[in-house]
Amino acid sequence: MFKRYLVIIISVFSFSLAANQITVSDFTVREFIPGAPSSVGYFQLANHTNQDQVLTSVSIEKLGRVEIHNHVQKNGMMSMVKLEKLAIDAHATAMFQSGGLHLMLFSPKSKLIKGESLSATFNFASGLTVNGKATVVGINESVENAHQHHHHH
Repeated sequence: MFKRYLVIIISVFSFSLAANQITVSDFTVREFIPGAPSSVGYFQLANHTNQDQVLTSVSIEKLGRVEIHNHVQKNGMMSMVKLEKLAIDAHATAMFQSGGLHLMLFSPKSKLIKGESLSATFNFASGLTVNGKATVVGINESVENAHQHHHHH
């Protein structure tokens, strides 16, 4: 009898943990082009919770400033806007990618080196913080293809 109750409690508990998750995946930041004031970061941010979550800021080691930006179309022109915050619906994923949402990276404290891993912190309006790891990719690599192996002929 006791064992059966224990199983029920554990399964409910693990479900509530899964329901509170926000995950960061495929997180890449591009090396700074020499002389360029900024670079970009792309990732997927999945909200597995039952509440909308509001991303208020992102910090990445070695970078002085990180801003959330989006490309918007206005009168047939693409322009970039800085977002002070970004709402992510419950059970939705925000895709940060070329031509859409992305991070703008400024003021590197030291050179970003291709292949290195950088710790990142995502801050939410609810007080929640989520940690992620960003991989630095080369200037010439398209970020979307960073996970594929290149073959030399």
